[in-house]
Amino acid sequence: MTLSLGPSDRAYTAGVGYNALKSFNGQIYSGMAVGGSHTWNYDQGVWHEVKEEPDLWKIDYKTNKRRARAAPKGSGAPVGTEYHWLIVAHQYVKKIDANTYETNLTGSKYKLAHKAATSNSWSINTVKGQRDREIELLEDARRRVEGLPPVLASEKIKVVKQEKGQQKLEDLFAKAGGNKGTDIADKRKRKRGE
Repeated sequence: MTLSLGPSDRAYTAGVGYNALKSFNGQIYSGMAVGGSHTWNYDQGVWHEVKEEPDLWKIDYKTNKRRARAAPKGSGAPVGTEYHWLIVAHQYVKKIDANTYETNLTGSKYKLAHKAATSNSWSINTVKGQRDREIELLEDARRRVEGLPPVLASEKIKVVKQEKGQQKLEDLFAKAGGNKGTDIADKRKRKRGE
């Protein structure tokens, strides 16, 4: 098969399914198509952090994550496949009481490397190679921040003030359905898609 990848070729798919070769802006890849999404539920995990400098903490988090919905038959990577992700994110935290913090993590994750279930080595198999890839990905993250719309030096961060007793819409739906708000949204999506 001959693949034509010119500047006008935004995306194509050769073959079918998860492992089919795909292209996005000239980059050939396999796996989930660009635009696809997952919803994961994380088991009770442990987040450990150590303050190393006034504004720098080292973090370590370990848990299992599970699909909110079962994977489509024949999709996904084989059991034993491993991934090394680089996460560039914001963690927004609000103290609720002496021992409780509401937390929200939002950002991007980049695939730094992967190891096929049948392989004895990573796709980038040297420490130097993985460090170079990490720098490349961090430079991409920097370019994306620099590419955000310009703001005035005096523009303030918006503060969301919740009135005492005020509830969030997703919390109301969760109480009404006896589930998390995202579960209800997932069920609605499934019904529409079926």
